[in-house]
Amino acid sequence: MATFSSKTFNSALYQSFRPGYNANFFKMVYDYHSRNHGQFDVAVDVGTGTGQVASVLAEKFKQAYGVDASETMLASAVQKPNLTYYANKGEDLKDISSGSVDVLTIAEAIHWLDRPKFFSEVKRVLKPHGTFVALGYGFPVFEKYPRASQLIFELGNEPDKLGPIWELGRLIADNLYKCIEVPLDDVERHYFPNNKDGYPLLMSEQVSMEHFRNYLKTWSGYKTFSERHPERPDIVDETIEAILKEEGLKNEDVVDVTWPTVLILARNNA
Repeated sequence: MATFSSKTFNSALYQSFRPGYNANFFKMVYDYHSRNHGQFDVAVDVGTGTGQVASVLAEKFKQAYGVDASETMLASAVQKPNLTYYANKGEDLKDISSGSVDVLTIAEAIHWLDRPKFFSEVKRVLKPHGTFVALGYGFPVFEKYPRASQLIFELGNEPDKLGPIWELGRLIADNLYKCIEVPLDDVERHYFPNNKDGYPLLMSEQVSMEHFRNYLKTWSGYKTFSERHPERPDIVDETIEAILKEEGLKNEDVVDVTWPTVLILARNNA
């Protein structure tokens, strides 16, 4: 998405406050890969941003690569000795050799790509029986504060707020990728919360309200809205202040937040 590539986008804020992907996510990926007798030599994370997923993959694989179209994001990326970053589009993995990748991941980014071109590249770079992983998530939910959840939903959807700002990709993510076809084999889709197979949550954090405020300011929609409406008060601050008042919270109070999530796992039989 163009906003994340902008030289004025605060990638350091993104690195500090974006939600992470917990150990349950990586365990599900590695278990699926191991069931297919996959190796742990090379991993690639597409749309890597500041390397949140790539840096963890580097702890498991001999070599990891992070690919992102935004040099701005990569400037704040986590560094590891066996982790290399490339500033390329997800549809053009030109620095990745054909048939060399054991696991390819893409987290909260596939909805921005030209998917036929992207999957063509996925099939090219994955080894036979290599694993493809896509994760996406929607608007966050406060587990104990329903009014707070409603106000966040309104922030993201109402016509006088961020509703008109989002590109189509945002709607695809909010629908948890149900419209995305994956042209690979042995496709599994897991939805959270309330996963039917009993898997634990993939994205759930305890954060202070001040931390959550800063997270909202990493949204691309927030940056675009602020640039289009410089005369308006800060829309995230307005929302957070309303939550604090209506729910009786303070900035330093810690709350439980969950992101509705989909995890797609698939195998390359080519």
